[in-house]
Order: sequence, then structure tokens, then C-alpha cells
Amino acid sequence: MADTYKNMELKNGNRKAVYGLNVPLVQEYIGFEMETMSPTCIAGRFVVSEKSAQSFGVLHGGVSAFLAESLGSLGAYMASGFQRIAGVEVSTSHLRPAPVGTEIEAKATPVHIGRRLHVWEVKLISAKHSHNDLPKQESSETSESGLISVSKFTAIILPSNPTAKNQDAKRIPSKL
Repeated sequence: MADTYKNMELKNGNRKAVYGLNVPLVQEYIGFEMETMSPTCIAGRFVVSEKSAQSFGVLHGGVSAFLAESLGSLGAYMASGFQRIAGVEVSTSHLRPAPVGTEIEAKATPVHIGRRLHVWEVKLISAKHSHNDLPKQESSETSESGLISVSKFTAIILPSNPTAKNQDAKRIPSKL
């Protein structure tokens, strides 16, 4: 596993490329393509389609939350030294609509990498910053251009060996 922490390029449809884990079928269903995987950044992209939109023709909020948990979980898994993790909380703020046809870039980065808890920020950003025929939305000076949603994902590191007598015996050292 010498190349464990290198960025990876994943091919579309390759569900077994994620360190022995299958890419979730829902990600595959919406056409999500993973581009970068490292302990400090998980990123990919997809185009909003009828499969990922709600009845008004814009990105479904549940898809945003699903991607936040999926990308944050993968990041926490890698950053923890490939220990089992479990999601504790995910919160998503939807800032502007993304109509069908909008290309979305998704990027997860760590906010906090602790021994037991990890917090990741996941942003969905319009790749072209256009919103078809929807009314233009003005950005405040503090807002990131094209930002669709921002999420916070918190994960807990689970003991890898529940019968171990002390916490140090349960952890695999992280490379961070």
C-alpha cells in the first residue's frame, strides 16, 4: 500500500477502484464521476439530470446531502488511516438552485481531523455559474461565485478491534 495516499484518477463506471470499496450505486445512477481522492480532498463532478432533480427541475436537496455524506465519509476513511467510520451528523445549506443541465463540481475538505471525530466541509459549485432561465441571484461579497450548497459532515472513528484492551491498540496511525 505504498501509493495509498496518492491522488487517484478514477474511470467512469469503475466501481471497485475506491480502496476495495464499491462506489455507491446512487452515485453511479446520477452520473457522478470521482476525480480526486486523498486524505485532504475528495472531489468529483456530475451534471444535474432528471435522475438528480426534484419535480421543479432543479437539483434535489437530498442529493446534495447524500453527496456530502458520501464524500465526507470517504475522506474520513482515508484520513483516519482506513479505519471504520460512521456518520454522526450532516447539515446542508442550499444557497441557490441548480437546474437540469448544470454541471456541478463537488469538493470535500477536512475542517478538523481528530483522533475520534472528523469534520468535513463539502461544497457543490456550478462549473459554469449559469442558471438557464431562472432569475439571476446576486451574490454577496462574502459569497463564493457559483456556490450551490455547503455542507458540514461529522464522522466518528470506530474501533477497529472492539476486543482490544486500550484505545491505542484499536487505532491504525494516520499519515496526516
